[in-house]
Amino acid sequence: MLSSSIKRNLSVALFLTLMVAVADVSGQSEVIFPEAAALCVGLWLMPKAVWNVRGWQIPLYLTAAATIGLALNLLLPVGFEIRFALAFVIVMGLLRLVRCNMYPTVSAAMLPVLVGTASWLYPACVLVISVLLALGKGWLRQEERTEYHPFGGLQLVLLTASVCLPLAVTLCLPNPTFRFLAVPPLVVTMIEFSNRRSGFRERPWTIWALIVAAAGLGTLTCLLLHHRWGLPLALGTFVTVPLMLLLFRRFKPFAPALAIAIVPALLPCEALPWFPLLAVLGGGWFILAGMLLPKWMPSGKA
Repeated sequence: MLSSSIKRNLSVALFLTLMVAVADVSGQSEVIFPEAAALCVGLWLMPKAVWNVRGWQIPLYLTAAATIGLALNLLLPVGFEIRFALAFVIVMGLLRLVRCNMYPTVSAAMLPVLVGTASWLYPACVLVISVLLALGKGWLRQEERTEYHPFGGLQLVLLTASVCLPLAVTLCLPNPTFRFLAVPPLVVTMIEFSNRRSGFRERPWTIWALIVAAAGLGTLTCLLLHHRWGLPLALGTFVTVPLMLLLFRRFKPFAPALAIAIVPALLPCEALPWFPLLAVLGGGWFILAGMLLPKWMPSGKA
């Protein structure tokens, strides 16, 4: 019999490799949902739940967010930056309405805006992935979490401003690659750090290093194995994910970091060499913003 820890780690590595393998075989990049990696950490890898969400709510919330993001992308004729910020605001507001702290949900809405997805295959794939995540959560058995600490209205405004600032900077730059400074897992990192009760606030440098390592590993395997040697993207995932899980054993898990390792599989080739640097800058900004944000809030409102 496999130990619980080995079973959880194997499940995460095999599931994410299979997700990317399906994209390889089908030729449909919409199958790759990087935030599935973060959700695997929170729903499968951790023996105690980190989010107050029930199994049936996982596909409901994630698919709704994916549909919102795609609809904004297809129906709203405004700049990318406005659609990106709107996706964040709408889903954060909905999560507050349903009193859920599964904040990787915002990534499901922001990702299609960031990469320019225009296919309804994307929310369909998110639905399938999220159903599998929910089933896996039941199989691996977690100790449930019920408490919920909502963000205040002012804090949501400040979070949104912190998302918009790097996007405003990218408007001044000629290279569109710099929009990946705000990849959704980094936005989720800021949300996690902005909670006064978060234990992540005690180790910002370690988490920043995990983010940078994830971006470097994901980019290296994608460039070397896939673009240079012509091997399937899934092979890179098969290498990168276990290495990140080993880092998690040494430095403790951080869910968005594993999602960062999957992001290069979705990036255009010309953006890949820049991604580790963007992770350094974006990770630094969003961690700093998350650390400072509670200091701007009245006591007890975080």
